[in-house]
Amino acid sequence: MGEPKYRVAIIGCGRMGQVYAEAYSAYPDTEIVAIAEFSPERRKVVGKRFGVKALFPDAESLLREVVPDVVSVVTPVKYTKDAV
Repeated sequence: MGEPKYRVAIIGCGRMGQVYAEAYSAYPDTEIVAIAEFSPERRKVVGKRFGVKALFPDAESLLREVVPDVVSVVTPVKYTKDAV
């Protein structure tokens, strides 16, 4: 049986959020289990790109349903406080 994987949630899937997703996808000990992104179109595209089915419009709804080991908040600075 393989090593356990850290369950990762990414909040914010703009350019930098996608860079983070690429990095987490490259590590063998992490798995992206959920994404929160305000833009419905971007949320769908990024979810498909990284094989993530748990897609949410905001951090609050994500955390009500998913309990990740790691959360990366990758939003513009003016929105970071609300996401955290």
